[in-house]
Amino acid sequence: MKKILLTLALFVQVGLTMAATPAPYQTALASNKKNMIVQVRQDNVKMFQQPGTSTTILLTINTTDRVELIRKWNAHWGLVAVNGKTGYVVYSELTQLKEQPQTQQISLRR
Repeated sequence: MKKILLTLALFVQVGLTMAATPAPYQTALASNKKNMIVQVRQDNVKMFQQPGTSTTILLTINTTDRVELIRKWNAHWGLVAVNGKTGYVVYSELTQLKEQPQTQQISLRR
């Protein structure tokens, strides 16, 4: 009975150890993670130096600016990079990048 319990305990310990160790491909994926390109919902969104509206405003962002979401700081703030500057934006002001409609050349036959 002792042998069975010891064997079972050994298997559980080995299983938990292997589950806690990330697979090599997961580590590689995490290190190659790219920042997400997003855009602001409206023009004149303020980017702050720290996550809070009482801090210094670094710049204002328009919908045409290229915004890289570095990470979601918390439920209210996102850390972004715009034109080489890094700062914080209210997270609810960010949205997924809208694809520009592709224009097609139409040739008219006469």
